[in-house]
Amino acid sequence: MIVPDAVVVYRIFGLSLDAIFALFRIPVTVAIIILTLRIQFKRKYHWAFLAWNFSFLWAVSFAFLAQASTNAATAQGWYHIFDPLGQPAITVLFAYQFVIYFISQNPGKWQKYLLVGGYLWTAATVWVPSVIDPNFLSTIPNLTQFGWTNGPGTNAAYLVPDGIDYYFSSMVIIIFYLLFRHYRSEKSLLKKGQTKYVIVGMFFIFIGTYQHYLASYSGIKNVPIFQNLISAPGDLLSLFGLRRKGFYSVAPIAETATVMAPVRYPLEEAHSYLAQDPKAAFEGFSELVRSGREGLLITRTFPDAVRKDYGIQTTPIRWLAESKGPDAIPPEDLLGLSTMVKDFFDKATRPVVMLHGIDYLTTYNGFTPILKLINGLSESNAEKRGILILPVLPDTLNKQDEILLASETTPMPMPAGA
Repeated sequence: MIVPDAVVVYRIFGLSLDAIFALFRIPVTVAIIILTLRIQFKRKYHWAFLAWNFSFLWAVSFAFLAQASTNAATAQGWYHIFDPLGQPAITVLFAYQFVIYFISQNPGKWQKYLLVGGYLWTAATVWVPSVIDPNFLSTIPNLTQFGWTNGPGTNAAYLVPDGIDYYFSSMVIIIFYLLFRHYRSEKSLLKKGQTKYVIVGMFFIFIGTYQHYLASYSGIKNVPIFQNLISAPGDLLSLFGLRRKGFYSVAPIAETATVMAPVRYPLEEAHSYLAQDPKAAFEGFSELVRSGREGLLITRTFPDAVRKDYGIQTTPIRWLAESKGPDAIPPEDLLGLSTMVKDFFDKATRPVVMLHGIDYLTTYNGFTPILKLINGLSESNAEKRGILILPVLPDTLNKQDEILLASETTPMPMPAGA
């Protein structure tokens, strides 16, 4: 039933409060999409996050047009366009898809079956009805003091009994179960930190959706729809988690005992060197840090062994390994590795970085992402006038990959007098 037009609607600049909330969400969502597109080394969960936010943009844009309407019929028309990507079933399905790819690059069978089942459920309850009978999803909106409240569809008696969407609520429980389980089992400090932000972000997003239910299905009509206002910070928190830097943050620490000895390895600033002899690479790196440069060593060799063999005392060393620990970096975490090295370049005065274990990283990620990683690090190295050393044993990569890597680097010179 439509509330009589005599209802006094609170307006600011000619817009109802609900329209202003929807308008606020549009630029926030656009900014989130742009910042997500700029994330390097995007994985499946980044693309799922993008799809989720494109659905938000679709929904909030048409919600704003509905709120800006002057009569119920026009508002209902916009809400019928809103419905295919604005229904809670879509929101929770895209959220679930994002989460299962966030916690694992290869989701388990039951997670995949649930995803397929979710798409079938959505097709049966949202997409097909939106074409056959849009009133199944939403009916004539009600005018309140805060704007138009979308009228519950004829599906409410079957799919949202007593104002509770059991499918949506069940999926929310599964999403939080997966996120909390992932947080407890995750070894990577970066992913652990990201998960915290995603959990809090999801909380705000789903609280916003439930508030919309309160306004639309509970019979309490004269309530503003805070969904866009509440979910926006949740979406931003999730994005912040995905873009988060600093969980592998390394403070440059120069060697306390510097040695003024003749330079054996004439390495020049702003160059990325490819070394086919790992021992020579370690010697060249240790020579540089012991002569006063600030270094960062990322290696497959256990750090204590490196310090003992090459006389490195205070220079930070990070271990490429699946082992849990504050100085360990999982090999699949290229994003964390990249942000750590670039952050180090920004902080150090005369940086030198050695990345040992390219063949190990390639085994986990394939060569193309590793080449992209090296290109990005080389650009940062050149910009900061640093020195980047990349030891790779011959024949550990295939010939084509070796040629590509050699084309992006400079051969490391032999020691003087050799």
